[in-house]
Amino acid sequence: MKKLLPLALLALISGGVGFFAYLGLSGGLSGDGSGSGAPGDAPLPAPAAPQAAEFAPAFELPDLDGQPRQGSEWDGTVRVVNFWATWCPPCIREIPVLMDIQQEYGERGLQVIGIAIDETDAVLEFAEEFGFNYPVLIGQEDAMAVGNAFLEGFIGLPFTAFTDRSGRVVKVHTGELHREQLEEILAGLL
Repeated sequence: MKKLLPLALLALISGGVGFFAYLGLSGGLSGDGSGSGAPGDAPLPAPAAPQAAEFAPAFELPDLDGQPRQGSEWDGTVRVVNFWATWCPPCIREIPVLMDIQQEYGERGLQVIGIAIDETDAVLEFAEEFGFNYPVLIGQEDAMAVGNAFLEGFIGLPFTAFTDRSGRVVKVHTGELHREQLEEILAGLL
């Protein structure tokens, strides 16, 4: 065992040096993508930015009671479509803010819609404890497809799409939403 430790340490150090040498040759750490290595090195392409849909896509997902609900049900409202999961701490932290916003602005034509990309049983158990005041739709692959239709290439949760009354997607916010951010976005929509 004692003879293996120096070999493992040497392999780790060699791997680290090789990795950082690779990053240096490809411009990975500098961020300039200039490829400062061997002649003919081409810069690495920048990853594609997620692309938001122009209009809210048509979709159908089951609600907490298992009833199919269509996105068109909320046509004519300002929609706050929040994609989340029960295992996602930032998702859970923003739910009370979304519930407050729904209560305060619902009469003015705002509709929060939660889309859980999660297992049905986990969402039902979570919803029982939380007491949502807005519709929560559930799906796994189907909910992922709806998420991708709103924000092609999304890579994490939570994210929230905002639509105007005509259904145009006016903003997509990735990451946790805070009250001030919501108020600022909604100011121009209500």
